Amino acid sequence: MKQKEQVNRIYMLTEEEIRAEYEKKDITDDFIFGKVMENPVNSIPMLEFLTGNKIESVNTIITQKAIKITSDGKGVRYDVYVEDDKDIVYDTEMQNRSANTDTLPRRVRFYQGMIDLNILESGADYDMLKESYVIFICTFDPFGKDLCCYEFENICRYDNKIIFNDGRKILIFNTKGKIINVNKEVADFLRYLETKQATNEFTRRLAREVERVRHNKEWMVEYMKTLVHDMDVRNEGIAIGIEQGIEQGIEQGITQGISQSVVDFLSEYGQIPESIRERICNEKDVEKLKNWNKLSAKVSSIEEFVEKM
Repeated sequence: MKQKEQVNRIYMLTEEEIRAEYEKKDITDDFIFGKVMENPVNSIPMLEFLTGNKIESVNTIITQKAIKITSDGKGVRYDVYVEDDKDIVYDTEMQNRSANTDTLPRRVRFYQGMIDLNILESGADYDMLKESYVIFICTFDPFGKDLCCYEFENICRYDNKIIFNDGRKILIFNTKGKIINVNKEVADFLRYLETKQATNEFTRRLAREVERVRHNKEWMVEYMKTLVHDMDVRNEGIAIGIEQGIEQGIEQGITQGISQSVVDFLSEYGQIPESIRERICNEKDVEKLKNWNKLSAKVSSIEEFVEKM
């Protein structure tokens, strides 16, 4: 099947619509962010001022790095995965979807665990686990304290001078932070992500890189293919629902499958209000469900979906 037909079938957006969406993307989109940070001229200084580490060179830079330890297990795809000359691992994630404080820490935990499992899968003993940083850059305040940076490290509750030195560090940056607990380079970077206004040489270079990525036709095709692949995975819910619903009637199976797809999409933005979940799951109009499925793929929050549904 041709790529355009795949896009129309699965994503329910035309190629022209996706092209227009792509050309509006900015650096807070994980695909654009990954392409910009593939260049060590951009990723090395960013990691240096975010972590305070001095990085002479990098051994590995991989964007959209997929890791799946078992064939039937849940996998993960890192936005920007870097290993430096000291064998320190950095995973940097651009996070646009609002998550509550119960959801985000567990996601960070999962990403951190997959880094460790991937190293052990390669044959290393546990004492050879590398020092690692999991860095989330959020375009929302995940903890509501107005800090630009939330830094986490395991310490003893009864004596905070005792550090549980397991080599893991977690940094969560907030582009909307008002309490400037970071240095000027980080503050300028976060301000650029929030306002798209470049105020120093580094952010001006990032702005130029974003324009370059937007106008790269090869990367636009890659972006479209990535969307189609992701939608294939997500829309397995439709196929499963249809298959399971055959015994109960084809029409019921179709509605169950599409409604489950809508719920799966919206769940990525946080907890769905029970009234909205019930409305979606109880809807019998296939055309309305198809429209909701298309809408759920385009919105950036549950609130936006509810407003437009």
